[in-house]
Amino acid sequence: MVNIPRQQEDFVTLSEREREVLECIARGLSSKQCAQELGIAPRTVERHVENLRNKLNARNKPHLVAKALAGGHI
Repeated sequence: MVNIPRQQEDFVTLSEREREVLECIARGLSSKQCAQELGIAPRTVERHVENLRNKLNARNKPHLVAKALAGGHI
């Protein structure tokens, strides 16, 4: 059996709000649309996106969604 090291993002825990923002992004909503849906400010959505990108080591929103799907976060 080959021992393959796991990626750091496999062990990342997302908050409920981060998961909600991630689902909005995966559905193609803009930050403004996501903010309206969740009842928060667009800047807060952007802050969550930045935190998610850092947690999952993603380069941009499409990469973030791909990594979140692959990691089972959404």
